Parts: sequence; structure tokens; C-alpha cells
Amino acid sequence: MRKEVITIANTGKRRVCRCIKTMNIVIGKEQRDLFTKGQVYDCVIRDSGQLQVNYKIYGKEFDLSCTKEEFEENFVLINKKTGVRK
Repeated sequence: MRKEVITIANTGKRRVCRCIKTMNIVIGKEQRDLFTKGQVYDCVIRDSGQLQVNYKIYGKEFDLSCTKEEFEENFVLINKKTGVRK
């Protein structure tokens, strides 16, 4: 079995997060899930000393950049070792 490798080009703290609310998009007449509730995704937290912290979440087909507030509405950070929310 081959593991899928995700290349993360952004600098920042690399973490893992769990989606707490399914996010979808409508393309034409088709609705597709961007991020699915309960799934775990790689993410990067970028804080360059500015007032705002930005997050980048890497999905299967799509990536999402968002603010801390938007992130907290849809995702929770989890501890890689224990799987517990932080």
C-alpha cells in the first residue's frame, strides 16, 4: 500500500485539523464536498507577526486559505500523537 504524499509549500507551523462542518461548492448543477465533517486534513498556521493569523488547509481536491475566525467555525486542531483536540 502506497501512502499519498502532500507537498506543503507554505511556511508556518504544520499541523493536522479535523473538519467539524461539511463545506461544499456547487459547480453547474453538481454539488461537491470541499471538506467533509469528521475528516482529518493537513494545515499550516501562518503568523508573521501581523495582527491576523492565517490558516491554509489542504483538502483532497481543493485548498482553503482562511482567517483564524473562519478556521474556528469549520475546523479544530488535533494533536498528531493522541488525536485529541487542542
